Amino acid sequence: MFARYFLSAIAAISIAGLFGGCAGAAAPGAPDTDTLTVFAAASLAASFAELSDAFEAQHPTVNVAAHFAGSQTLRTQLEQGASADVFAPADWQQMAPLRDAGLLADTPVYFVANRITVVAPAHSDAVQSLSDLAKADVKIAIAAAEVPAGAYTRRSLELMAADAEFPPGFAAAVLANVVTNETSVRGVAQKVSLGEVDAGFVYETDAAAPQHAGRLRAIAVPLHLTEAAQYPIATLAGAAQPAHAAKFVEFALSDDGLAILRKHGFAPPANIACPCGSMTPDDSTAPTPALRRDG
Repeated sequence: MFARYFLSAIAAISIAGLFGGCAGAAAPGAPDTDTLTVFAAASLAASFAELSDAFEAQHPTVNVAAHFAGSQTLRTQLEQGASADVFAPADWQQMAPLRDAGLLADTPVYFVANRITVVAPAHSDAVQSLSDLAKADVKIAIAAAEVPAGAYTRRSLELMAADAEFPPGFAAAVLANVVTNETSVRGVAQKVSLGEVDAGFVYETDAAAPQHAGRLRAIAVPLHLTEAAQYPIATLAGAAQPAHAAKFVEFALSDDGLAILRKHGFAPPANIACPCGSMTPDDSTAPTPALRRDG
């Protein structure tokens, strides 16, 4: 009798210990996840959402937390101590200050290209051509000068001003019609899509974005009147997930990653080194290469 009670007590203790040891444990086969934080230009939002999903499918233990805003806003946040693993702005000028501050873990590389175009509300006839942008009473939205899209817009207007196709004072007249300088190119597209302005300068990828289907009408800017918007990408020093960050950049540069980006309207990058990887701190005049649509 004693032996039977003794064995029962031992069994009860063993079972209690078993369940006690399992309390709070993850279910068998459910891996822990690491959060990979990506800061990316607003114009990359749709493409990077799909890119992140594809990356997570290949790396089940990684959760990609992507944050999108104007590149200059994200760069400022990083300079002020925000934590992230990967940075992908819309131009090299936003990457260079991070390099100078020692905030990059590797050399930035270009991974996609874009270009500026003009859009108007689909059901408005106020702006039918580029020349209409200089007409009196036309309301135009552009990105602020410190935003990459805003810088590309102003360079495009400089090219127009120097082109014989446009009358003297054309660029100045267009800028005089600007009623809002947005903090991101998404803000410009939204203003035009809602009909709050007669036209806006956005990226080709924004003009073709599904959320604006049937609401925006594109007015193409000839290639000789615009410059390539080259997007660099790099991992960040002090990244919480340096190994995953390197793999994410590798995936963005892979055939699978580039196929996703191409589907969203991005072009292949020019086969050149990003100036932000090697320029001197006071060099801010590196030329922007021509847009390449082959490959």
